[in-house]
Amino acid sequence: MGHSSRTVDYVVGFLREQGLHDVFGVDGANIEDLYDAVALAGAPLRALVAKHEFSAATMADGYHRAAGRPAVVAATSGAGAMNLVPGLAELRASQVPALALIGQPPAALDGTGTFQETSGLAGTMNAERLFAEIGVFCARVTEPDRIVEVLPRALEAALAAPGPAVLLLPKDVQQSVLGAWPERIARVGAPLRPLSAEPLRAEAVTVLTAARATWSLFAGEPGDERRNGGPDAATDAWKNTGDGAGHAAGGVVVLAGPGVIRADARAELAALCEVLDADVAVAPDAKDAFDNTHPRCLGVLGPSGTPETDRRVAQASAVVVAGHRLPQMAGGSLREQLGSVPVISVDGGDPPLLPAGHPALIRLTGPIAAELDALARALEPPARRREPSGAVPGRPPVAADTTAGAGRRPYVPAQRQAPVASAGQRTGALDLPTALDILARRLPEDANLVVDAGNTGATTVHRVPAPRRGRFITALGMGGMGHSFGAGIGAALATGAPTYVVAGDGAFYMHGMEIHTAAELALPVTFLIVNNNAHAMCHTREQVFFTGDYTFNLFRPAHIGAGVAALFPGVRAHHATDAAELDRALAAPHDGRPVLISIDVDPHQVPPFRPFHTNR
Repeated sequence: MGHSSRTVDYVVGFLREQGLHDVFGVDGANIEDLYDAVALAGAPLRALVAKHEFSAATMADGYHRAAGRPAVVAATSGAGAMNLVPGLAELRASQVPALALIGQPPAALDGTGTFQETSGLAGTMNAERLFAEIGVFCARVTEPDRIVEVLPRALEAALAAPGPAVLLLPKDVQQSVLGAWPERIARVGAPLRPLSAEPLRAEAVTVLTAARATWSLFAGEPGDERRNGGPDAATDAWKNTGDGAGHAAGGVVVLAGPGVIRADARAELAALCEVLDADVAVAPDAKDAFDNTHPRCLGVLGPSGTPETDRRVAQASAVVVAGHRLPQMAGGSLREQLGSVPVISVDGGDPPLLPAGHPALIRLTGPIAAELDALARALEPPARRREPSGAVPGRPPVAADTTAGAGRRPYVPAQRQAPVASAGQRTGALDLPTALDILARRLPEDANLVVDAGNTGATTVHRVPAPRRGRFITALGMGGMGHSFGAGIGAALATGAPTYVVAGDGAFYMHGMEIHTAAELALPVTFLIVNNNAHAMCHTREQVFFTGDYTFNLFRPAHIGAGVAALFPGVRAHHATDAAELDRALAAPHDGRPVLISIDVDPHQVPPFRPFHTNR
């Protein structure tokens, strides 16, 4: 039969025109026609097969977070569709746009009890209702001609929300011949928001100008001791004055969230902080929003941060909340404190979760990058006024057509500028902080660092700076264990940059077999597996919040490095027994294969996660 006019051929042609060239998924009987259409279309489209549908969704997640481009997820019906649920839920919670194409049994068989039926008829589950709750858009396409209208709507919804849009595609609809295709497939984009009105911006400028003048600890020009004392100087300076807990330092503090990353607005944020003389605290899932080594950086918000960061925020005369909703795990404890201080929210229409009726909240709801830039220019003295800012330093802007090659570059190890430890420092047994310090020294500046959940994730978020020209990726929406394996693969595919995944053994057992996918694609990914033979955060909770005289969460010893080495010849895998071995393993150049390094650490070590320490 001819293939040129099937519904799936139109879908693939639409994806090509939108620059959505990478399809992450798992093949199956009720989605195989889409894979056939991708194969017939050829480059630049490609289908990338995961080991599990959850990981296909997390690949799309990491792909977007690393490069700012949406991706496509494809899955078959039944268990394949159900396996997507937690991955799509993370995309929804973390506001990551994606297009999910899910195969269904033939529509002609709806209500007959066909295999894997989820039509909602004859007592079956209703997949459309399920995915409408998880996605920002969901439609079941029961007539072939509807695809021409529904597909652009789905993508527009995904980009606008942002989040995952779901199309349920019965097999007979996929195979059907379309009556007529549009002569030209129009490009789809998110609706453009206008900049906030000038009087509102002027009001924000008045508030911030007054707050900037209240900074009282140091009166010097840029270059004073607060800025020259290293990344902890600002915290130490105010913490060590008086009683260390409550002198009003004043000034402006900026709370930066993942909206800054989604808007590609790091340069604009840095310019605003400079003109405001402001300190900056970052959300855990936006560590790369601001240079972590800059003297203005206060560190991370939330349970993996420090009380000192919260106290500095409480001392501010005004706070700028940039692209941040202030959820529980990323500064939610500050919401009550912010009720008594002027807040400028630069939010792109997605407001922070502040108490209702905040008396001094000014919202700038236009595009985040443009609002930050306009605010910075309005705050500058006339002699220093700039043109609107351009791209983020060190990262080329994402091309408007988001083609498959946009933003990609071949893997070339970056110059490592951070000093390595001396031989004396690198010897001896490993604990997790020591291992992470070694990793931090060895990270290339343009790396993607992808961090999983649990004690390993909490310690990494607390301890390891974001690569200065790279990405720091962690999933705080649903916080699913094993997210990092797929996300790391997606990030490496999107950017071509060296990518490092940090995950515990529990996360590895859930979705670590995606290492096979990295090997099949010969990706420059290094997986650091922290093996404490436990679900360590669950074990810590047993010790901290309960009697601690039992555990369900400690396991017999396992040898992950040796096991992967035997299982996957395409992976360079080994076990590092001490700091020197880990340092050598991280320093070794890539040879075209992914790398897995396992280390053993103590499951009883309590991570720098504040609830565990305040409850002891």
